[in-house]
Amino acid sequence: MPSILPRRYRWASSLVLAICLIPAVAQAVPDLYIAQKGTSSVAILDTGDNNTEVASIPVQSNPTAVAVAPLGSPIFVANTAGNSVSVLNSKNQLTATIPVGNQPDAIAITPGGVAAYVANAGGGDLTEISVAGAFAVQTIAVGSDPDALAVTSDTSLIFVANRASNSVSVVSTPLAATLTTIPVGKSPDAVAISPRGFTVYVANAGSNTVSVIDRPTRTVKNTITVGQQPTGLALSPDGTTLYVTNSGSGTVSLVDTATDTVTGTLNIGGQPEGLSLSPDGSYLYVVEPNQNVVLVIDTATQTIVSTLGPFSDPTSTGSFVGPGDLIAIGTAVPLNIQNTPSQDNLGCSDALGRARHFELIVPPKDGNVSISPTSGIFTYIPNVNFSGEDAFAFRCVAAAGGPSPISNTATVSLLVTFEGNNAGGSTAMGPLGLAVLALAALLAIPRRRSTRPIRPT
Repeated sequence: MPSILPRRYRWASSLVLAICLIPAVAQAVPDLYIAQKGTSSVAILDTGDNNTEVASIPVQSNPTAVAVAPLGSPIFVANTAGNSVSVLNSKNQLTATIPVGNQPDAIAITPGGVAAYVANAGGGDLTEISVAGAFAVQTIAVGSDPDALAVTSDTSLIFVANRASNSVSVVSTPLAATLTTIPVGKSPDAVAISPRGFTVYVANAGSNTVSVIDRPTRTVKNTITVGQQPTGLALSPDGTTLYVTNSGSGTVSLVDTATDTVTGTLNIGGQPEGLSLSPDGSYLYVVEPNQNVVLVIDTATQTIVSTLGPFSDPTSTGSFVGPGDLIAIGTAVPLNIQNTPSQDNLGCSDALGRARHFELIVPPKDGNVSISPTSGIFTYIPNVNFSGEDAFAFRCVAAAGGPSPISNTATVSLLVTFEGNNAGGSTAMGPLGLAVLALAALLAIPRRRSTRPIRPT
C-alpha cells in the first residue's frame, strides 16, 4: 500500500478523459473531460468543434479520474490528495464536493446512473455514492490498493483491480460485499468488461500481460502477453478489439478478443497510459504524459490524426464514456426462457420523441436472434439442446442511415431452460421480463459508422 500517494505519483503521470453527450439539443456533440493534476482542475473540450477548450473547472487536489452519468450530468471527479469527489453539472459548474475514503484513485458509475463507486487506493475499500443525492452511502471492503474498477452492464457486479495484492475483487452491488477474489498478474492496473458482460479483461502492469476472466466461473481462462507496463484498456463498441496502452514500451497493443491474440502494435512513443474511445469507436484518445498531450488516433487507419494540449500534468485511471439522449434498455437479470423460439420487445427511450431504429451489435453465442428494426420485437432461437446463459447486445438510432444520435449498447441476458428439442414456440419473457429492464451504459453519438465485422465476446 502506498505510504503517501498511490502508484500514479510514483510513476509517470497520465490522463483522465471522459466523453459525454449533453442532450440539450437535437444533435449534441461529445465533450472531452481532462483532469489536470498540475492545476487541480478539469479541462473540458468540445470534440465537435476542433477540440476547442470551453471551460476549466477548479476541483480539489490531484484529480485522477472522471466518470459521467448516463444523461451527461452529473460528472464525478476523484481527487486523490483531497480524499474527495467533485461533482460537476452539464453547465460546467461545480455543484458539490463529497468526502470519500483515503486516496480515491478510480471511479465508475452504474449503467442506470443510480450509484457511483470510488476505489480508495489508500484504504482498501470502495465508497458507494448516490448519484441523485450526491452523498456517500456506504463503504465496501476489497483488496489492497484498489486502483481500477468496472461495473457489469446488468449492474450486479463490480470487478476491482487490487494493485498491491495482485488480485481482482468481485463485488456484489445488491449485497454491498465482496463475493470472491481472483488471483491475476502483478500490479493489476485497469479493468474492462465485454459488451455481453461474460468476459473481464485486466491489465497487469507488473507482468506485461492482460488476464482474461470468465465471468460465469470467475476464473482466469487466458493470459495475453502485451507490451511493457500495460496501464490502460478500452474495448471497441462491438467488443471485437481490445486496445491496451503500454507505458513502458511506448505502444498500444491491438488484441483480437475472439482469439485473445495481439494482431497489431501502434508505436506512439513516450509513456502512453490513459485511453478512451469515441462513442462510435472511430477515434482513440491516448495520453502521452511526457509532453502533457493527448494523441487522437484514427482506429480505421491506425494513425495519429491530431495532438491535443498541452495540459497541466494530466492524470488518468482508465477510459470513461458518457451518454447521449437515446437510451437503450437491457435486462437487470437474465430473462428466463425455454429452449424454444421466444419473442419480446426491446426498449429504447428518447426524450425528443424521434423515431427509433434498432440494430443488433453483438449476436448471441449459443443461439440466433432477429430484431425488427422499427418495432424492436426480437425473436431468439437457442441452439438445439442448449441450456444455460446466453446474451446479445443491441442499440438504437434516431434515424436509419446518415448522421444521427446513437444510443448506448445494451445487453439482453438470457437464461435458457432445457425443455426438449427446439421445436415449438414459447413466449416466456413477456411483461415480467420487461419489468426488470434497467438502463445500460456507454451511450453514444455517431461520428463515423464502424463497418468492421462483429464477433461475440
